[in-house]
Amino acid sequence: MSMLSLQNIPVFHFSPAASIILQAKSPNFRLTEVNEAFLQATNTKREDLIGKSIFDVLTPEKGDDISDSRATLKASLNEVMLLKQPNKIPLQKYRVFCNETKENDDHFWTCDTYPLINEDGIVEYIVHTIVEINDLLVSRKSANALNNKLLLDKSFQHPLFNDYPDGIFTLDRQGNFLSVNNIMIELAECSKEVLLKLSFIPFIAEEDFEIALNYFQQTIKGDIINFDIRVKSWLGKARILNITNIPIVINKEVIGVYGIAKDITHTKEAEKQLEVYHKRVTNILESITDGFFAVDRQWIVTYWNNGAERILLKSREDIMGQNLWDIYPEAIPLKFYTEYHKALEYNASVHFEEYLASVDIWFEVSASPSEDGLSVYFRDISNRKKVENELNLEKEKYRDLFNFSPIPQWVYDVETLRFLDVNKAAVKHYGYSKSEFLSMTIHAITLSDDLNHLKEIIAAKVKAKLFNQLKIRNQKKSGEIIYVNIEANSILFEERDARLVIATDITENIKSEQALKLSEQRFKALVQDGSDLIVILDADGNYKYVSPTAKSILGIDADFFIGKNAFDFIHWDDKESVKNQFNMLFVQKRVEVSAFRFIDGNNKYRWIETIITDMSDDPVIAGIIANSRDVTQRIEDENKIKAGLERYNIVSKATSDAIYDYNFLTNEVVWNKGIQGIFGHKLPADTSTQEWWLKNVHPEDTKRTVQNFENCIKKKKTRWKAEYRFRSADGTYRYVLDRSFLIYNEKAEPVKMIGAIQDITEQKKYIQAIEDQNTRLREIAWFQSHVVRAPLARIMGLTDLLKNAEGETYYSELLAHILTSAQELDAVIRSIVIRSAEVENEHATNIRKDL
Repeated sequence: MSMLSLQNIPVFHFSPAASIILQAKSPNFRLTEVNEAFLQATNTKREDLIGKSIFDVLTPEKGDDISDSRATLKASLNEVMLLKQPNKIPLQKYRVFCNETKENDDHFWTCDTYPLINEDGIVEYIVHTIVEINDLLVSRKSANALNNKLLLDKSFQHPLFNDYPDGIFTLDRQGNFLSVNNIMIELAECSKEVLLKLSFIPFIAEEDFEIALNYFQQTIKGDIINFDIRVKSWLGKARILNITNIPIVINKEVIGVYGIAKDITHTKEAEKQLEVYHKRVTNILESITDGFFAVDRQWIVTYWNNGAERILLKSREDIMGQNLWDIYPEAIPLKFYTEYHKALEYNASVHFEEYLASVDIWFEVSASPSEDGLSVYFRDISNRKKVENELNLEKEKYRDLFNFSPIPQWVYDVETLRFLDVNKAAVKHYGYSKSEFLSMTIHAITLSDDLNHLKEIIAAKVKAKLFNQLKIRNQKKSGEIIYVNIEANSILFEERDARLVIATDITENIKSEQALKLSEQRFKALVQDGSDLIVILDADGNYKYVSPTAKSILGIDADFFIGKNAFDFIHWDDKESVKNQFNMLFVQKRVEVSAFRFIDGNNKYRWIETIITDMSDDPVIAGIIANSRDVTQRIEDENKIKAGLERYNIVSKATSDAIYDYNFLTNEVVWNKGIQGIFGHKLPADTSTQEWWLKNVHPEDTKRTVQNFENCIKKKKTRWKAEYRFRSADGTYRYVLDRSFLIYNEKAEPVKMIGAIQDITEQKKYIQAIEDQNTRLREIAWFQSHVVRAPLARIMGLTDLLKNAEGETYYSELLAHILTSAQELDAVIRSIVIRSAEVENEHATNIRKDL
């Protein structure tokens, strides 16, 4: 078994808190160690205490009922031993017994107990620390002197009075302050002179006045009262104090009240912040019921709770009065048997984990011996084996008062300010090794800007050996700057004047405060200075809050809307629809309200788009948040586009052309149904780009068409026309006439092109047929003219010869007629050829005009 060593714990020996260390063995709980502060507080010697039961040294008393007070102390020690958690014992009166003590002095103490757990997870020792109260109370032997001092001088002097870390005060029977220490003056936030002229009543919060007065009257009657109360300082600062009122009794008469005030404001605030987390944890804990049973020293079961019934599947009726090992013989070879016997044999608590095959469960078991037998707590940890590492960390939590504290702590020399000792948490948190710490002074981890403040604290508090608390910045070895809350008190460490420091890192708290402040600023920027209109409505639609942007959006001051109903400003045609959507908040948290018309300051309607969220459950909002924006321009643009689309659809239906809309910026082409009707192309996704169009232009026409288009863009022309061949879905090409209109932006860059492609294949075929026919006609005319003219030429030649020959006049005349006829025939043929050419040209021109 691993044993804890009680040697080399100087923090314990030199701690200003009176403490003893007990063996964790019930029922005696014998003393194994005691520090100097306890010996001084009880006026005892170490050799007279070590080895004795705590109940032989300290007899708790509460009135005349000694047994109840003793039971309270015993129950607290047993609870610490079993639950492995600290426990606090409220104020009780104790009597110290010692061999050499002639008189049994009475003490008023509050006590704190902590477990010391060894490596096996067993509570081996218990630290018992007392907070002395009776040194500040009135001794009967000096009743008259103190009475004069309190009631005449109105002062209460004691060596611990002003050095006590909590506020201390005395009141007379009327509630007037007689004396206060420095902490009480700080809490009251007024001078001592002013405070001693007042009663406690002005400092009580109005809502707690009656209960405070009642507690004071109970103390005047002789009762010791501890309570929490809300107060306000002289400057109006609200606090929550934990007050302990103790009657000052002289000659069996209560002459006043002695009070101790502890500021628990931050504790209460932390409790509120953790309330949600606590509720979550509480729900989990309430759903888990640990098993518990008890046996006597003959192993007869004397108690079996519901958790045991549920986990072990044994009813209370079946097991009560039975021998445990007769019911579970399979557990005899296991730890259950050996550990339970060990607990009774050595009168020591045991804690272990074991598997019981008969129920197929892993158990975590804590067993503690008592005068009557053995008490056993157990739980099913089958699903929790994976978190054993976390449990091991918890076992180390209370390993030692100093070295194993989770909060960084150190001790430094008051004269040299050099570190004398640091705990593991400080080493881990700051990044320095222990040897590095011991070679430095506290200046090494203090930010240079805060050194002057630190020196002031050292001069004012440290040199005077006063308790001090301050917030300061430290720097880790890595260079990271952190905010820490320092609590320090004077101790004697290895014969040196030293200070014990607890440093709590509050960096996250500071960051949270800064984040909250930033969040508030962002909220203001969004709501107060944003472009949207933010309003809060009640369940009926009445305005509770309207952001200032109402003026810029609607031209109406925000205050004008407060108390009025939102539906009164909505267009009559839209009101019913908006109400129906508003009422949907009864079944869902958030609703997006479709755009509606809302009247503005010029008595004109503007289109508003709104998102409403029900936040009635949020105490800060307590209503319905509506986030609205002006979408008038968008609605009007949409209407224009809608009208344009309608015109576009009408034109598309009225023409057989393939109409397209090309966006230069997005390279997107939108076609009408003509692309399918004319060319057979369906409208898949790839038809929406310019590349698809260019891919279907005939390769022989591509270069010419692209150059033509680029020249049009280069010259900033608004109209473009081109003829080219375009491929149909079946792979054939058709002749098309492409005409379009181009739109340019202010930078003379093309942004849109709208055009129509007309199929002119039939016209092209018709023109080609005519041209072919004319070619044939020309061939015929050429043939006829040349064939006919050839014999004529010969006739004319012959006649010319006959004419020139000598002969009779008759032949001459005849030949003249033949020549004249031949000339006329030649003229007719020439006329036919010319006219054929003219007719061909006229026909081709008419066809082009038709096209």
